[in-house]
Amino acid sequence: MSYNSGVEVLLNDGLNNQLKKVGYLNINDNGSETLDVAVNSISFSNVGTIAINLLGSDLPVGSTVSFDAGGGDNRFPANTFAYDTTGTTLLIAYTW
Repeated sequence: MSYNSGVEVLLNDGLNNQLKKVGYLNINDNGSETLDVAVNSISFSNVGTIAINLLGSDLPVGSTVSFDAGGGDNRFPANTFAYDTTGTTLLIAYTW
């Protein structure tokens, strides 16, 4: 996966005192990709200048959408989330 910045930190999830890893990707004009990590929760924010194709639908400029696997140890499998950033920029924040 190509991206131009990222970070990994630990946080308390507030439910059962488990530590979770948090990451973010700022992806610019990389074409079609999938997130290759199983995640507990994930948010996509279109910070570019044109709509982004996310899971087969358009995410308009300035919009954010979030998905949560239901807490605890529930996770969305790796490669669940497909997106296309051709010509624009997408910010992804997630926990795993």
